[in-house]
Amino acid sequence: MIDEHEWRSVLQVAQDGTFSLAAQHLFISQPSLSQCIKKIESELGAPLFDRSQTPVALTEAGQLYVRQAREMQRLHRELVARTADLAGLRTGSLSIGSSRTRSSCYLMKPLLEFHKKFPGIKLTVVDRSVSALREAVLQGQLDFVLLYGPLPEKQLQSVPLLKERVLLAVPEGSPLAQLFGGRQPVPYPQISFARLEGMPFIKLQAGRVMAGIYENLCRQVGTRPDVVLEATSIIGAAHICSEGLGATLVTDMLVRSWEWSKRPIFFELEEPVPPRELVAAYGAHQHLSLAARQFIELLRAGS
Repeated sequence: MIDEHEWRSVLQVAQDGTFSLAAQHLFISQPSLSQCIKKIESELGAPLFDRSQTPVALTEAGQLYVRQAREMQRLHRELVARTADLAGLRTGSLSIGSSRTRSSCYLMKPLLEFHKKFPGIKLTVVDRSVSALREAVLQGQLDFVLLYGPLPEKQLQSVPLLKERVLLAVPEGSPLAQLFGGRQPVPYPQISFARLEGMPFIKLQAGRVMAGIYENLCRQVGTRPDVVLEATSIIGAAHICSEGLGATLVTDMLVRSWEWSKRPIFFELEEPVPPRELVAAYGAHQHLSLAARQFIELLRAGS
C-alpha cells in the first residue's frame, strides 16, 4: 500500500526537478529520498523518473503515479478539512495562496483577527506566482488562493472580494508632484498618462497584470515613458518610486494599506482603466472548509 510519505516524496521530486532540492524541502537526506523512490520503483517494476537529464523528467509510469498521488493528496486534504469542520473551528488548518503584495497589504490584518478568534486553527500563507497559485489550488494543495477575475478555468469557483482602482504614483520630487507643491491633493487629481512621455518610469516585468495595463495605456495615448527599471512586484516598484527613481502604477489597496517610508504623490488616470476584481478561488470540486468560508467572510466584511 502506498503511504503518505512515499507519494509526498514523489510529488516533491516531480515539483523540484532534482533529488537534492526535494530532499531539502522534505527535511530528509538525499540518500534517504533516493532509497524511498527506488523502493517505490521496485514495487511497481518501472522507473518513475528519467535520471539521465537535469532536471529529472517523469517517465510514463511516473506521470501515472503523479496523477494518482495528486488525487490522494486532494482526498487527504478533504478528509482533514471535513473532520476539522466537525470540531467547529476549534482545531484544523487553513492554507491560503497569495502574491507578496496581497499578503503584505491585504491579508495581514485579517490573519491577525482570524487567529485571535480561532487560535486553534493553524494558518499558512504561501506566496507564489499567479500560474503557480492556480496550479496549486487545482491540485488541492491550498484551501483557496487570491487571484484577479474573471477566471478562465472551469475547474475553479470564486467568491468576489473587492475591486481595486489603478492609480499613478510619482516621486514627491517629480515635476508632476511639484505642480501641487509636493503635497497630496485630496481627492486625487486626474492626469493623462500622456504626461509621462520621456519621464523615468518603473514598470513590472512581462507577464504581470500591471505590465499589461501599462502596455495598454502606452497604446491608448501613443506615449512611451523612459523605463529605467523592471520590478518583480508592485510593492517593489512602489518602494523604488518613493525613493525618487521614477513613476509607476499602483492600486488603491496598496496606497491605503502599505506603510510608506516616503509617500509618493498619487493621481487618477484620465484614460479608462477597468478596476481589477480580486476573488478567492478554489477548486470546483473541492470541499471549502468551514475555516476557509469563515476567513473569506472576514475578507469580504473588511473590503
